[in-house]
Amino acid sequence: MEFEKNTLLFGADPTPRIVAVELGETGTVRVHRRETNGSTVTDVEPFHPFVWADSDVVDLGIEAEKLQGDLKYGWLITVDSWKELIALRNGLKSAGRDFFAFTDPVQHYLTATGRTLFKDLALEELKRMQLEVLANDEHIMSISLSDNCGWEELIVVDPNNLEESERNALKRLTAIIKERDPDVIEGHDLFRVHFPLLVARSKKLKTKLDWGRSGGFLRSRPSRLQIAEKTIDYPKFTIDGRHFVDT
Repeated sequence: MEFEKNTLLFGADPTPRIVAVELGETGTVRVHRRETNGSTVTDVEPFHPFVWADSDVVDLGIEAEKLQGDLKYGWLITVDSWKELIALRNGLKSAGRDFFAFTDPVQHYLTATGRTLFKDLALEELKRMQLEVLANDEHIMSISLSDNCGWEELIVVDPNNLEESERNALKRLTAIIKERDPDVIEGHDLFRVHFPLLVARSKKLKTKLDWGRSGGFLRSRPSRLQIAEKTIDYPKFTIDGRHFVDT
């Protein structure tokens, strides 16, 4: 068997060339695929989140399906939207029930469907953008951008017209991301340095960092990386329909 054909590792669904998945309107996800001509198409697919419980929950007025086998979480509860899933998790927790549910809708969808990101895609077919921000005294001085096609642009902030030029630089950055539509944004210290600075300056200057493929905003949550005995706390940034690689 070819390594990539192992369904335990790469999922049972053979759909190729998926570059990103994001939560859509109620009961749907948006699946972004790379066509062989280099264009990106978006499919709207149904999405039914689920929870695995360790026992029947009929006494709570909830329908569940008994799964085959004798593993611990042997009951499947399916709902119609991510909002319903959150309510279901809260209800089961309040009732003292033991259950397991994914917290990330993308992981949830890929697990439920057996689909895999980047299947049958060569590395050079991914649209990769590199970003670096140079700052001085909490102000942006320049933003350097490049991609794997050889394109590059340097956005320079005019120190003699700092506020307006900085605002225009942020708007230009957002416009470029939307125009070039990268699958992956890469950089060094994105989460701990560059993105917090960009968010702080955009709030100060009242500009939007709506970089998502469907217009979603750059957002973050506290996260933690454990390396042996060392623990690193950092803000983990996400954006709908794209990926970040931070070194």
